[in-house]
Amino acid sequence: MPTLRFATSLPYVRLAFVEEAAATDADQPLEGVHALALGDEVDDSGTRHRLVVVQDQDPRLGERAQLNRLMTALRRSGAAGAAVALPPGALPPPAVRAAARQHGVPLLSISDDPAHWLTLHNTLTAQHHDRAMRTAELHQRLLEQAHHLGRPDGTQRMVAWLASFTDAYVAVLGAAGPATACAPAPAPDVLAPARETIEDLARTGRGAAAVDADGLQIRLFAIGPRTAGDPGPAHVLAVAAPAHAFTPETSTATARILDLLALQASIEAAASERRRLRRGEAGVRQAVLQLLMTGHVTDAQRTVEGLSPGVLDTDECRVFILRTRHADRTAVIQDCQDAVAGSALVSACPAFPDQVIIVVPHGGTEQQVVDGLTAVTRKAPNRYLGGSGTRQLAETDEAYIDASRALIVAERVAERVHLYAAEAQLSHILDTRADAWARAYLAPLLNLPGKRREPLLATLPVGLHFTPAAAARILGNTHRNTTHRNTVARRLKEAGKILGIDLQDIRQRSALALALELRARAERLPEEPAEPAGLEEILRADEVRQWAERLLHPLRTDRRPLTATLTAWVRANTAIEATAEALGVNPATVRSHLRAAERLLQRRLVTGTSFDLDAGPDTDAEAVSGVVGAHDVVLALSITSGADGRI
Repeated sequence: MPTLRFATSLPYVRLAFVEEAAATDADQPLEGVHALALGDEVDDSGTRHRLVVVQDQDPRLGERAQLNRLMTALRRSGAAGAAVALPPGALPPPAVRAAARQHGVPLLSISDDPAHWLTLHNTLTAQHHDRAMRTAELHQRLLEQAHHLGRPDGTQRMVAWLASFTDAYVAVLGAAGPATACAPAPAPDVLAPARETIEDLARTGRGAAAVDADGLQIRLFAIGPRTAGDPGPAHVLAVAAPAHAFTPETSTATARILDLLALQASIEAAASERRRLRRGEAGVRQAVLQLLMTGHVTDAQRTVEGLSPGVLDTDECRVFILRTRHADRTAVIQDCQDAVAGSALVSACPAFPDQVIIVVPHGGTEQQVVDGLTAVTRKAPNRYLGGSGTRQLAETDEAYIDASRALIVAERVAERVHLYAAEAQLSHILDTRADAWARAYLAPLLNLPGKRREPLLATLPVGLHFTPAAAARILGNTHRNTTHRNTVARRLKEAGKILGIDLQDIRQRSALALALELRARAERLPEEPAEPAGLEEILRADEVRQWAERLLHPLRTDRRPLTATLTAWVRANTAIEATAEALGVNPATVRSHLRAAERLLQRRLVTGTSFDLDAGPDTDAEAVSGVVGAHDVVLALSITSGADGRI
């Protein structure tokens, strides 16, 4: 803004202080000129920050009482000063000078030509107009900087703009380490002489400082106010330029960018806290899922209560698997959480990076949740949704396997959504003799001391359906110690040794899986006495054969000999090459038949069937989004194949 000092520098106006001006008088802001006509009163609204011109013949200058009233009015109105219009070389009377000093009104002399007053007024008005335009442009550009708030590169963009606008070296620095943002590139080196002051300011997080170095003035500002709960170091905005470059516009721009940087820091801190909380919530959800998958229902319900109260307050549930691109999973999880609105448990699958698992309580808002998940799936063409039937919450692992089977179909149908066609499980139709067989079969394992028995029993149901690496991720840290793929493989080998079976053999593995299912069923039913019987005898029952024929019936709808291929595949212990050799066909034909059987039977057969417990991590089906083996298919083929196919 123009000042009295600026106005006195214009020679054509002949404006000068009558007495030596104090700095405060010379720097009085000046917006224009107000000529006081003879007899006019001082107008408070029209004289603020204006130079009031009084003609030398004005009678108020010669009468003491009127002179005091005039000076009092000028002071009260906020006039920049009083200028007495005088011929060249003349001075105001001593009484006028004394009154001005008494009332603190800057007193000047000015040309007695009114044209000069008008010229000065127009000059001041033009100055104000130019300044207003520059200020408006500055604020417009500052508003544009606000658009960078919240962007990852927001700090760098604002620093670069300030450096360009001020023609200065600008950087944001902390107590240690490289600059967070700087412009131009040499800024950190230019600011090096102020490093100690920067570090001190960053540690305290308060105030500002200035350092002179190499002809530059380095001005430092702590970014953002410190709070009592924030003991960490602050960041500092540093601006280095010649001292004369720090104009009012530069100071305004720096102050506003400083405010924006403080807001940016708050946004970044809030975003970081949100990410931390989301990671924590995601960890809790995954832990709850792992507890459910390993049968720790009460622990799962207790753990999730603080996150989503009542979400698992149910006896039955359904499990859905939404498969998407790995890169999109985080966004899909958020979409699913929005869709279920707290009515279901949504978690990233710990085993497969392209899966999202949703545990949906049965009843209540179940249908709305399913509709929401379907809508999320159909938002993008590379998403697929498979859902299980209704299961007991304690059977979440089995519901997951059902959902995996449905997902296989979803990947092969146009709708990209498929719900598992619930079928009677073999363990559900066997009589009590099967329970007795299962207890006897598992007895060597069940009779172990608890500390040795429990980890094995917790690992087996998951370990039989997934590769060791996938099973380890599903089990996670739910059993006190972190579960590694080698731990899973070791436990499976140990269980096989204790039971006297070879878990590399899919038929023996299928028998163990059935025994574990029967044990889980028996735990929910009252124990009844039963005659001892072997598994082959138990599986010869008519209702069992009917179950097997119903399970395998979809294979007959294909013109290819899928049943024969599957039977040979089981006899070859799922080895593709050996199956092809036994059938006298190309391995590609075997794979084609198996993939067709996958779609018809809703089971994953080809991919991820390796069960080599001694294999290294490179041979593990890490990227396969499906379960290992097809135990009920193996059992059904054994039942319908007669003696040659018996287990």
